[in-house]
Amino acid sequence: MNLELRQLIEELRAELADLPDSLAYAEFGEGAAIDAVPAGLPADLRDLLLVADGLRAGRVELASSSTLAGIQYHLDYAPDFSSIPQDRPGWLVVGVRSDEPIFMDRGTGAIWYFPPTGTEWFMSDAFEELAPDVESFVDYYLLGPGYADLTPADDRWFAFLDEQGLLDEDDEDGS
Repeated sequence: MNLELRQLIEELRAELADLPDSLAYAEFGEGAAIDAVPAGLPADLRDLLLVADGLRAGRVELASSSTLAGIQYHLDYAPDFSSIPQDRPGWLVVGVRSDEPIFMDRGTGAIWYFPPTGTEWFMSDAFEELAPDVESFVDYYLLGPGYADLTPADDRWFAFLDEQGLLDEDDEDGS
């Protein structure tokens, strides 16, 4: 994980700790112990879990090392048109967006989801790549302007991102 993203996660974790009501909309777990992270996970995901063992940011939640195994059942419900049923071991559910799964392609590290189509995700006819890797996903969609692309931009996490100055896509240095 790049140093800037690691620092941003740590800064936001500290900021959230100072806000008594923040548990209602966000929680950044402390980094997992190296022996607590399940073996065989992609390196990017392992790195993230060592920095933040579980991230809840508004309507998006990335699993912790202890909850990761418990959300893999989503793989069983993936529509046949997606590549998941043909290569179930090649996919990993890494979290949820409003109770709908977020997937990682184990081979490439890319993050995928079933975008809103007006039907339940498991009956969807669309499956799209969101980010080329978990680091980009966290940086843009959890901690940046892409959050509004995933969820309605009217929740407390979106307001927190705005207060932190993290929604400006033109601000390359994150300040």
